[in-house]
Amino acid sequence: MATNYPGAYHPEMRYLTVGSRAARGALAPELNGLLAAASYLPLCGDAFAVGDGITPISCAHLDGAEQREVAAFHIGFVPGLGTRMLGTRSRV
Repeated sequence: MATNYPGAYHPEMRYLTVGSRAARGALAPELNGLLAAASYLPLCGDAFAVGDGITPISCAHLDGAEQREVAAFHIGFVPGLGTRMLGTRSRV
């Protein structure tokens, strides 16, 4: 990290990273797996990695940081049939 981002790491600070293994990238018909694969491939080079659906766990954790894992998706950004996005008006 010091090579890529000199001055970004401060040894006197305590770091905490949070990641998840909720979604595996896949080329199957399941939408979550496809979206995860499309996100993971450019981030870590492995479309079939595990992560939170957006960020692969290998990219979520910083070496030397306290690392925590949660069982959660990054965000539920694909609405299902009949769902309404927050902030939008409902049809009357």
